[in-house]
Amino acid sequence: MTELVVWSAASRTWQPRPADEITWLDRTLLSGGEDLTLHRAPRCPGLRFVHHRWELFSRDTTHTTYVAPFAGTRPEHQAVQAAAQHVLPVAQAAVEARPVRLGPGAWLISVGEWVLPVCINTAHAGHDQPTVPPGDGLPTTSNEARGHAAQPGRPPAADAVSRVARYFQRNPTACMAIAYYYQDFIRGGLAPQEVPMAEVAVALDLTGQEAVSEYKRELQKRIWDETGHQRELGEFLLDNALITAADLERAIRVAAANEASGRTELARQRLRYSSKKLRQRPS
Repeated sequence: MTELVVWSAASRTWQPRPADEITWLDRTLLSGGEDLTLHRAPRCPGLRFVHHRWELFSRDTTHTTYVAPFAGTRPEHQAVQAAAQHVLPVAQAAVEARPVRLGPGAWLISVGEWVLPVCINTAHAGHDQPTVPPGDGLPTTSNEARGHAAQPGRPPAADAVSRVARYFQRNPTACMAIAYYYQDFIRGGLAPQEVPMAEVAVALDLTGQEAVSEYKRELQKRIWDETGHQRELGEFLLDNALITAADLERAIRVAAANEASGRTELARQRLRYSSKKLRQRPS
């Protein structure tokens, strides 16, 4: 069986990908979460192993996807588009563009301004020559691939995932609230937005919208040992499956039960009263 390997700009290595999972060419993989015009799975291109072959497909309704042979030089999206052997057009609604099969060897895949080197490797036992090219000349970061300097930031703590998992286990309400807050991201919306914190508080009958803010601050401290990582928080939780569709479904069931029992209206009145008191408080 051939093996799919993908260039990791962060570790400067070729990394194998499992054949029983789709490798999504999403915002995180291509741009490190920087480019908000790129989509999340499953509304993006992907690579999958079908009928003993690797194929590239696309559910991206915004970007055309280009595939060109790897030439051993620094990848630029204009060069990939000019040399493309395969072009996947923008997907129409929920219909995939017709997939293309990638033969053995190294390829460059361009989505928007981002380029991802991949390789269909056949260098198993019995093969003398590997098909995975060396990483010399490839960019060290996704930003460098697009011609920008990397922006350093505080990395997550080594045990950040386990910290958050333990927090959610002890506080399932926080998990539901954060999943409800990021529901558009979990569903893979094309231009996802966070749900207003007041709506989360009303739907889940929280003490107030400050409860959502406190959950976020606590998560930021557990992940980065500091607050202030607004944009990275949702990315980290989704990328590490700390909030999932199952958590969102549970939150939606609770919200529906609250609506049916009248608790939603009581929460709305309580929040409205609290906001009125805050506005009337003397400065």
